[in-house]
Amino acid sequence: MSHDFFAVSCNLRLPAHRVLTGCVLALLIIWTLLGNFTVCAAVYRYRHLRAKVTNIFIVSLALSDLLVALLVMPWKAVAEVAGFWPFGGFCKTWLACDIMCSTASILNLCVISVDRYWAISNPFRYERSMTRRVASVIIGVTWTVSVVISFVPVQLNWHRAEIGDPTGEGLAHHGDNIDDGSCDSSLSRTYAISSSLISFYIPVAIMIVTYTRIYRIAQMQIRMILSLERAAEHAQSCRSEPHCELKVSIRKETKVLKTLSIIMGVFVCCWLPFFILNCALPFCPGPGAPAAQRGPYCVSEKTFDVFVWIGWSNSSLNPVIYAFNADFRDAFLRLLRCRRRVSSHPKEAHCINVSPMVVHLEELFMGHMYPP
Repeated sequence: MSHDFFAVSCNLRLPAHRVLTGCVLALLIIWTLLGNFTVCAAVYRYRHLRAKVTNIFIVSLALSDLLVALLVMPWKAVAEVAGFWPFGGFCKTWLACDIMCSTASILNLCVISVDRYWAISNPFRYERSMTRRVASVIIGVTWTVSVVISFVPVQLNWHRAEIGDPTGEGLAHHGDNIDDGSCDSSLSRTYAISSSLISFYIPVAIMIVTYTRIYRIAQMQIRMILSLERAAEHAQSCRSEPHCELKVSIRKETKVLKTLSIIMGVFVCCWLPFFILNCALPFCPGPGAPAAQRGPYCVSEKTFDVFVWIGWSNSSLNPVIYAFNADFRDAFLRLLRCRRRVSSHPKEAHCINVSPMVVHLEELFMGHMYPP
């Protein structure tokens, strides 16, 4: 390591904006660690959470987000505060960990969306086919793809274009610049586009398709409930309690629709800006090029870092979105030794039985994120 980080940091008087940046990033890292660790601890501690195959995917997502907070965020946060990369040759390993953990998080989100769509569209076949072994194989494939797309190209230097590359593939590779305390994360055009397709664009396309179909299934169920409500109004024996239950069911299904919008909205807002720049920056000219040759997507390194952190922040929001349903809330309260009386068993859904083929979205979609 060319810089003695500890010696420098002792004599370094940090500007106020860097101190503030450090505090904000520290809070983000702590929140990400606590949120995802609590999800894993809840599933490990309570049998009724372990019994649901769906929660295996939730744990895999939480583990990937936990690794983002452990292996990726802290090192970059120190570099942001210090103003240079103090970890020398660790740069290449850190970059591979960044790509692996972020890819694993996004692919797990995609797997969850497909799992939920399969459970909702074909519940009987899902119950027979989605065993723990099948779920474990899916998770294994997800993590294998994440490792292959990250460590193999990075360790073999396939992710960067060399200086003087006749094809002009992206920004010139100046090495890790260990001597001047920087960690060059520029990518070649080929690797930037191919890795972005696998890590983001293909998964987000799958998520859009699955959540759109889930939305249509939800609307179909709401129409069925409304038709039954109209029929119930004409039945003398169904004027009070059934009518009330139907209203409650409609409200719950509507909340599921809101949850779908929040899931996609948060995910896209966090990651889309980064992956747009990730594909565009390799086509930018070098730093010394005239401003006229630089397009609007050729942003500065600091601006790019902001979008990197916004993408990572998705790992702090996933526990709230995917695990904050009734079952997990009860488990969280117990883990925190809350004195409130909470149930140790899953709550029953209070929806009318429209038909054996109607599946309640609230139960299958792991509950809505709003309090009852």
